[in-house]
Parts: sequence; structure tokens; C-alpha cells
Amino acid sequence: MARPQKRRCICSVPQITGFSPRGCAASDSVNLTYDEYEVIRLLDLLRMSQEECAKRMHISRPTVTRIYDEARRKLADMLVNGKELTVGGGDVVVCTEMKPECVNEEHCCHKNKELLRGWRETKNRGAAAAPETGTATGERKEVER
Repeated sequence: MARPQKRRCICSVPQITGFSPRGCAASDSVNLTYDEYEVIRLLDLLRMSQEECAKRMHISRPTVTRIYDEARRKLADMLVNGKELTVGGGDVVVCTEMKPECVNEEHCCHKNKELLRGWRETKNRGAAAAPETGTATGERKEVER
């Protein structure tokens, strides 16, 4: 029997939930999950190493590599084939407290409460989401109001 997938820890839910191509009608759409978005953000925007990214997300470095490869494939498909991009879903948990490494983090939901509110609104839209929890699967976490 396969080992269950670990929940990936993300700093906050993105405020941008999608992109559409200009100059042509979108032929299809591609969904970038929250963990794929977080890996792209940490590796490409913040220029972290894969080891640093893995530590931040509480997953292994090989898992970061797999997530990153899939995210890059999806972004290439979207750009080359003129597809719409949506951002959402995945088995993630938003971090439960401010960590020392997040002091200078622009996207930390503990510094910007709007990002945490966006998590509640997004997770309440999904069928698998449970109200007033900190995870997409309904596990109860303390969430500031």
C-alpha cells in the first residue's frame, strides 16, 4: 500500500486566481495547484534552493522537484498553447503561525490578514472544503478572525 501524501505547507493563498491569454480565445484551461504555485514562488521569485523550499513546505526535496517539474510543464502548456490558467486546489495547509524565516515575507498571511481571509473564501467555495478550518480537507486548525 502506498504511503499517504503529506500536506504541503504554504505561506498564503494567492490573491490572483487566474490568467487569460490576449489576442486569441483560450482553447482550454490549465490548473496550477496551490502547492505548485508555492514552489514556483519560493524557487523562482524568492530564489530559494530546493532544500530551503522543501524545509519551508515541510516536504522532501525530491517532492519539491516533482512539483516544480509539473508546475513548469503546466506553465509552458498555458503559454505555448494559449490556454487559460487557474490557480487553486491541492492538499495544502496554510501555516498556522508566523515563523522566524517569514519576518521579511511579503506574502505572509500572518502579516496581511487579507490573505488569510482569501483562504477562507476560496476553501469555502470548493466541495471538499470545510468551513472555518485551515486546510483544504477539513482538518481543524486555529484560524484568526
